[in-house]
Amino acid sequence: MANPPEMRPPKPPAHWDQRFLSQARLIAGWSKDPSTKVGAIAVRERRILATGYNGIPMHVNDDISRLNNREMRLQMTVHAEANLISYAARHGVCLNGATCYVWPLMTCSQCAAQLIQAGFNKVVLPDFVMPLRWQESFETAKLMFIEAGVAVAAIPMSGPIEPALEGYEDELPDLLTPD
Repeated sequence: MANPPEMRPPKPPAHWDQRFLSQARLIAGWSKDPSTKVGAIAVRERRILATGYNGIPMHVNDDISRLNNREMRLQMTVHAEANLISYAARHGVCLNGATCYVWPLMTCSQCAAQLIQAGFNKVVLPDFVMPLRWQESFETAKLMFIEAGVAVAAIPMSGPIEPALEGYEDELPDLLTPD
């Protein structure tokens, strides 16, 4: 016998993806990278399992001279998705079957490989125009996700996430531009 309608759990609102992308945006703000701030969140059953942002590894000096030296910064930076997976591993969190929310860019091919290996079944990112300089890596990542059966969804981020935020969208910082 089926439960009466008042006893059934409510369906999740359609804007959960926007909510988790907004959380990934918040996490991206923790990055010290002066050019591109990226955040990632692992979610299963609407619960955040782990977070990560791009940066120099913990216990390694991340002083301003390293951060401002683009070549050195790129060699030393751990991407947000890799940081998320490392955090989960250190704390014994299983990511199998989880969704990864990434702000503001598509996952690169190297991080795509790690997300596939960790057992993610979906990647969600904002529906923004992707920078051309990383296009080849993004296309390779998409191909890998398709072959591995990992869904990729680009979610529009225009309009309010909550009705109470109506009119405040323009006040949110743009994390793609340097501070």
